[in-house]
Amino acid sequence: MDNLYQSSSYKNIVKQNAYNILNFLIQEDVDFLIITYTNVIDFNPPIPKDIIEFDKTALFTISGYTKESAKVDKNSFIIEAGFGKEGFGSTLTIPLEAIIQIVFNEETLHINYHKPKKIVIKNSMEALLNNPENQKLLKKKITKK
Repeated sequence: MDNLYQSSSYKNIVKQNAYNILNFLIQEDVDFLIITYTNVIDFNPPIPKDIIEFDKTALFTISGYTKESAKVDKNSFIIEAGFGKEGFGSTLTIPLEAIIQIVFNEETLHINYHKPKKIVIKNSMEALLNNPENQKLLKKKITKK
C-alpha cells in the first residue's frame, strides 16, 4: 500500500482534492483546520527556534487574519500566521500534497496518506531547474539560439 500512496497518480489526486476543498472553504468564508507535515513548509521569514520548534506534523487553525490571507494555487496553500507570545509573523507556503487532513466542524473533509519528501536546494539554478515549467522555458531559449 505504501507504494500506492507514494505514486505520482495518488499524489495528483490528493493535490487536486485539497485544492478543491480549500478553495471551497475559502469561498464560503468559514473557519477550518489543517493538519500538515512540517518538513516541507516554507516559512518566510524562518521562525526562530526560540519561538517555536515544530514536530513532524502541525495543526493550524485557519481563522481571522490567517483565513483572510489564505490563498490556494495549483501546488500550494499559502497563509500568513503569527507565532509565539510576540506573534512573530511568517508567510507559510504549504505544498498541497503535505496536507494530511482538512477538518471543518469536527468532520474530516480531506485525508491524505502521501508523505512528501523535502527537496533540498543547493543553489538558485537548482531551484529554477526544479520547476518543470522553468525547464521548458530554458529549453525554448536554448533552441532559439
